[in-house]
Amino acid sequence: MKFMLVVIITMGSPVIGEDKKTFELRIPQENKETCEKSAETFKFSLPVFSLDTKCEPQKDDEEPTIQST
Repeated sequence: MKFMLVVIITMGSPVIGEDKKTFELRIPQENKETCEKSAETFKFSLPVFSLDTKCEPQKDDEEPTIQST
């Protein structure tokens, strides 16, 4: 089964007067093991920039995407 690595990027902070902006990247992966390993490379956080990741089964005909949420 193929998986999608979902990377959620949040930028901005109300503390410095900026609205938060969130983007979601969906990157295809060959399997769950590869997806989970890739997810670990994206784990970090800064005061005005954070990343979160998760692995989801790829839906039929799902394409890689970048979208604002």
